[in-house]
Amino acid sequence: MSSASESSPQITPTDASESTERPRKSGISLAATRILLGWLLFVLVGQIFVWGFWEPPMGMSLQLLVTYGMVVVSTVVCLTWLAFFAPLSRTVRAAIVVPSLLLIGAFIGSVRDVEWTGDMGLIWHFKWDKPHQEKLAEYLETAETATPVSADAEIPEVTPEDMAEYRGPRRDGVVTGPELTTDWSASPPQEIWKHPCGEGYSSFAVLGDFAITLEQRGDEEVVVCYDAATGDTRWTHAYPAAFDEAMGGPGPRATPTIDNGQVFSVGAEGDLVCLDLLTGEPAWHVNILKQNNLPNLEWAISGSALVLGERVIVNAGGPDGNGLVAYDRNSGEVIWKGAGLKDLPPEGASRNWAGYSSPMLVTLDGVEQILSFEGPGLRSYDPETGESLWFHAFHSGGGDAGINVAQPVVLEGDRVFLSASYGRGCAMLKVSRSDDEWKTETLWDNKFMRCKFTSPVLYEGNLYGLDEGILVCLDGETGKRLWKRGRYGHGQVLLTNGQLVIVTEDGEIALVDASPDRFNELGVLKVLEGSKTWNPPALVRGRLYLRNHLEAACYDLHADDATPIETVSTSSSPDSE
Repeated sequence: MSSASESSPQITPTDASESTERPRKSGISLAATRILLGWLLFVLVGQIFVWGFWEPPMGMSLQLLVTYGMVVVSTVVCLTWLAFFAPLSRTVRAAIVVPSLLLIGAFIGSVRDVEWTGDMGLIWHFKWDKPHQEKLAEYLETAETATPVSADAEIPEVTPEDMAEYRGPRRDGVVTGPELTTDWSASPPQEIWKHPCGEGYSSFAVLGDFAITLEQRGDEEVVVCYDAATGDTRWTHAYPAAFDEAMGGPGPRATPTIDNGQVFSVGAEGDLVCLDLLTGEPAWHVNILKQNNLPNLEWAISGSALVLGERVIVNAGGPDGNGLVAYDRNSGEVIWKGAGLKDLPPEGASRNWAGYSSPMLVTLDGVEQILSFEGPGLRSYDPETGESLWFHAFHSGGGDAGINVAQPVVLEGDRVFLSASYGRGCAMLKVSRSDDEWKTETLWDNKFMRCKFTSPVLYEGNLYGLDEGILVCLDGETGKRLWKRGRYGHGQVLLTNGQLVIVTEDGEIALVDASPDRFNELGVLKVLEGSKTWNPPALVRGRLYLRNHLEAACYDLHADDATPIETVSTSSSPDSE
C-alpha cells in the first residue's frame, strides 16, 4: 500500500494553478466571443434599420455618421477579440493582428487629406495623387488666352436669355431660351470645352462672349473671365484672400454680377470688388466685413451682389441679421446700411447671422422690395433706404448656425416659399399690408422639402427641389408632396421650357420633366470630375456653363431643330483687332 502510494503522481502548486486557470480563461474567452457575436448582430440589425427604415431629419448625413461609428467600433472590437480572447494560439493571433494593424496604419499614413460630400460622405485623397493646385498650375502654364478686347469695344446688352447674375435676372432659376434635346441616347449633350479651374463654389455669370466666375488659386481669390465660346481666359483679377473650412473646403462661394459694363464680385472673406467687364481693370475694392467690424460666417460670406440702378447691394450681416449695405456703383461709397449694422460695440459683433442666400428684388402687395433670407429668417428691405419693412422668423441649424441657403420663391397671391435643411423643412407664407403695417401668415409648414445647398424652382404652381438630395414635387397651394424620386445629391436645379436641368453633386447633368403627375428622367450624363459639385450652373441659349471645385465646362444642350438665339460678339469687333 505504501509502494502504490509512493508511485502516484504528485500534483504541484503550479499544476494546480494552471488547472484552475484554464477553465477561467476558457470562460472569459467564451464570454468575449458571445459579446463579439452580439455586437456584430447588433451592427447588422442596426444597419438594416438605418438604411432601410430610418428617415433622419438631416438625410443621409446622420445615416453615414452612424455607419462610420459602427465601422470604427467594430474594427476595435474585432481586433481586441483576436488579440486577447480568440481560441487560437498566441502565434496565430499575432500573425493576424499585427498585419491588420500595419495595414490600417499604412492606409492612414497614405492619406494626404479628406474631403466631405454634402451628406458627410468621405472623399479620400492619397499622397500619390497629384494635388489639384498642381494640376491647375500645369494647365495654366499651357492654357491659351483669348484675344484681348479693347476698352472702348461695344458692351453687350443684357437680354432675357442671358444669365448675367446668380440664377438669372430674377434669381429664381427660371431660364428663357431654346428647347433642349430630350433624346440623349441619340443626341446627347455635346462638350464645347472643359478644363481645370480654381476651387470654390461660385457659378458663372454669362453675357455675350463673357463667362465670369470667382476661383481660389493658392492664397488668392481670382475673378476669372473666360471666353464663353472657347473657355480660354480673357482676363483675371486677383487679390489676397484664402478662406478654408474643414467641411466645405476652400474658396469663394458667391457669383459675380455683370451690369452695364461693370462686374461686381463678393469674396468669401468679404472682399467686394468692382471691375471693368471688357478688361478686368479694377475701379474700387472694399471689405464689407472689416468695414462693418463683423466676423466672418462659419462657412464664409456667400451672398452675391444685387445691382439696382446706382446701388450695389450686398449682405454683410450682423449679430441678428438686418445687415444689407448699399454701395455707390461708381465710387464704392456707402449709400445706406441696415439697422443691424448700426450701434455695434467697438470690439465688433460676437457673431454674424447674414445667412447664405443672396438678396433679390421682388414685388409683394404692389410694393417693390428686397428679400434677404438671413440667419434668423426672412427679411424685407426698402430698396431706397435700407429700412426693414417686415421680418418672418425661420431658423435652421440650431444655436447660432442660421444656415439658410435656398433662395425664396415668390408665388402669385403675394406668397413666399421658404426651405432649409438641418431638420427645418419648408413653409409657405402670405405677405400682406394694411396701411403701413406689414404682416406674414404661415399658410402651411412641413418637412417635405429640405434644401441644403440648392434652391427650388416654380412651374405652373408646383415647386420642384432637392429634399436632402432627392428630387421632390410639392403642390404650391397645399404643400402636399406629389412625388419624390431621383437621388441627385446636393446639386442644383434650373427650369426651362417645362423641364428641369439638374447638375448632380457627383458632377452629372440630368434632364427631368417638370410634371406633377410623375417623375420622368429624360437623360443623365457624367460631365465633371469629383463628388462635390455644389456650384449652380448657368444655362444661356441652350449652352450649360457649369463648374465645381475642380473643373469648369460648357455643354451644348439645345435641340437640333431649335431656333438658335444670336449672341452678341465683342471679340471680332474692329476695336479688338
